[in-house]
Amino acid sequence: MENVRNISHAEIVKRDWRKILVVALFIVLLSMVFTLVRPFLYRGTVSIFVVQKSSFSIDAYSASKSEERIANKLAQVILSSSFLDKVVNAGFDVDKSYFPADERKKRDKWAKTVETSVPAGLSKLEINVYHSDPNQALQIANAIAYVLTVGKRDFIGIEDVDLKVLDSPLVSKYPVRPNVIFNLGLGIIVGLILGVAFVIASYDPRRDKLFGIHHKGEPHLIKTAKVDHVSVEKAMVRERDVPEIKELEEVEELEQAEGLGDRFAGARDDVLPDVEAELDEYAEEEGALVPPRIPDYNNDKEKSVNKHKDIAEFEGEDEIVGMKP
Repeated sequence: MENVRNISHAEIVKRDWRKILVVALFIVLLSMVFTLVRPFLYRGTVSIFVVQKSSFSIDAYSASKSEERIANKLAQVILSSSFLDKVVNAGFDVDKSYFPADERKKRDKWAKTVETSVPAGLSKLEINVYHSDPNQALQIANAIAYVLTVGKRDFIGIEDVDLKVLDSPLVSKYPVRPNVIFNLGLGIIVGLILGVAFVIASYDPRRDKLFGIHHKGEPHLIKTAKVDHVSVEKAMVRERDVPEIKELEEVEELEQAEGLGDRFAGARDDVLPDVEAELDEYAEEEGALVPPRIPDYNNDKEKSVNKHKDIAEFEGEDEIVGMKP
């Protein structure tokens, strides 16, 4: 029982697909619960274009690289606490109570509210603002664009760089966070992967030994040399040749036939004449000459004695026997 060929992973997955489905549905359910308990956030977007003023001392390639570095620098400045204070006090309708009074919590909240990015090779600064209130998302985006364009010298420190609003602030019509479709798809993929991993990890080959799982149409257990397949086949052929009694009536008819044969044998014994008895009667009545019986030495001695009368004597017997010349 130890020499057992394990079935492949594909067969394990095919056999236990129900377990995989249960695990996948459980993961999808968890992802949906996690998605629905989070607040839905709207997104406000604004883009700022960084322009390097013309100069005879800087070529176009160097100017482009300089603009890209300035955009990356501003992306980090926007996430700072000092920039948040300027945005809140910029004169726009920004809810100050939305940000906690504690400095650490306020920075964390601001980092979750604003995202900045600079596309590779471009001098465009993209700013995304996330808020549960679409109007607040729009107000914060307007305040960020205003603080950057007005106080650019405070953040850049040079005069030959100009910041322009490339795309005016715009708010999404529907919540973009959390992404329900993305989370659902991710939950399905992760659930299937975890389900397959669980089924393969929990596979126990001893269960296949017990139930004799087949592999590719052959017995799962390895064939041993002790099994005589030829003798088994011959026995099956002989078994097929034996007539099969299918109904109880056939059994009753067979018993009746055997009883009839016994009765016929007994009747035959009664019909046959007793030759020995008739010879005895004939010898007694007529005095006829009856040949002696051949003794039966296999039976008792009493049965071997001749019960018939002696044979009649001939006259002149002595002369015949003791014949003289």
